Amino acid sequence: MTSKRLPIAGFPHLALTAQNDHRLFARTLAALRKAGFTIETDKAVPPDGSTGTSIIMALTYAFQEAKGA
Repeated sequence: MTSKRLPIAGFPHLALTAQNDHRLFARTLAALRKAGFTIETDKAVPPDGSTGTSIIMALTYAFQEAKGA
């Protein structure tokens, strides 16, 4: 079972999803909130002034933090 796709506002080519690991998905979302993202029911909204590169870096860091790496 996969989770619903959560697009990144303003960056339609980027989205979050999870496959059978809803706990990891929730931890990743929590880490994104700490990075300044707003999580809405249908999208993740990056902080003002975010670029594609900064969003990819934030996603990577959030995932690593969620995995405990």
